[in-house]
Amino acid sequence: MRPIDTILIYGVIPLVVLALLFAATMQRSGRKAARYRVGDDWPHEPLWWIGNPKGTHLPVPTVDAVGTTATRTARGGARGTW
Repeated sequence: MRPIDTILIYGVIPLVVLALLFAATMQRSGRKAARYRVGDDWPHEPLWWIGNPKGTHLPVPTVDAVGTTATRTARGGARGTW
């Protein structure tokens, strides 16, 4: 194998592939979604999420309120009880 073949195979071809990947990822898409800016009206329904429900001093949901649809199929392993 000649040195020029080695340079082409291991140098130029990977650079061309990287340049094509760079060009494909850096081109601007014509399908831009509208972005929310501070001060704009919020166009979606409100979604309430509380990361610490005990900190709100609200009643904690019971098993009766949630339902008992979970079935246990295995023993051991990593699992949680909600």
